[in-house]
Amino acid sequence: MLLWTLLDVLRTLVMPRAARGRFRLSRILFRPVWQPWRWIGVRRKTIQSRERVLAAAAPSFFFILLLGWVSLALLAYALILWSPAFVHGLGRSDGSFGDALYSSGSSLFTLGIGSGAATGWTRAIVVIAGANGLGLFAVVIAYLPVLYQAFNRREVGVLLLDARAGSPPSGPELLHRMGSAGMASALPELFAEWERWVADVLESHMSYPILSLFRSPHDNTSWVTSLGSVLDAATLMLTSVDGDPDERAKLLYGTGVHAVEDLYYYLRLTEREAVIQRDEFEWVLEDMKDDGFSIRPVDDAFARFTEKRAKYAPRLDALAVLLAAPPGLWIGDRSYLGARTAH
Repeated sequence: MLLWTLLDVLRTLVMPRAARGRFRLSRILFRPVWQPWRWIGVRRKTIQSRERVLAAAAPSFFFILLLGWVSLALLAYALILWSPAFVHGLGRSDGSFGDALYSSGSSLFTLGIGSGAATGWTRAIVVIAGANGLGLFAVVIAYLPVLYQAFNRREVGVLLLDARAGSPPSGPELLHRMGSAGMASALPELFAEWERWVADVLESHMSYPILSLFRSPHDNTSWVTSLGSVLDAATLMLTSVDGDPDERAKLLYGTGVHAVEDLYYYLRLTEREAVIQRDEFEWVLEDMKDDGFSIRPVDDAFARFTEKRAKYAPRLDALAVLLAAPPGLWIGDRSYLGARTAH
């Protein structure tokens, strides 16, 4: 139990890579904690109250996870001290499990109250428990700045997109605003910036999965819908705009599909049906044509777009629904917005 707990802490907080394995404390606790929390949050009457409830989930889950690690280590050391090899070294103890648990807590939290009279090899266990307690809390304290730096990098990109793609963001709205403002030539640069943003999000969220639960400071934005909106914009440019596709849109599409796929499989989700109505798509093409884009024939564009979007949309929708992200055009659970959503 002790080795499993310490290894779980190491893999979750220290190792800079995705921690796999079914029997991990964060995976065991995630759904029992998040699902009831999500159920309560999405049933709030206003968006503001909904976001307040859901925003508290990530910090609370982190402290629940910390409490779980500490409790397991506390119990593990108590069982070791209670074993025949060490119970007689507890000094004034009567050999009960309660005394062993008290000595374990005193050592782990470095209080030095209940284990001062330890003798023999029991002293070694007491010293190791104290070192483990110091090390555990030191790792947690060092972990928080790393977590918030990654969160800050993610949210800077989300905030910059807000002025370009609306709130909640959408790919068609991004193209509409950039095209109507005469800034369509800046789209390749934006796609290049977002390719790096997607890579950063993939690396940080696979290394520290709890980041996925941290919500954006603004009520109508989410990192999931932001990722989906830029992917939708790149996909529209690749499939619906006449002429040679932009290389940076291709690169963003490839990186984005890879990121969605990895996060989807890591969280072990089930794909959702991501259907775009034909009349919605035609409205978007009309807007793009009015904004100066050279558009392919509708039938050709719709076939290309649905085929290319199917590689990420069902999984992206599953992510958005799991995290209760604010739904946008073509992204997330739009059931209570109605099937037809104008942008």
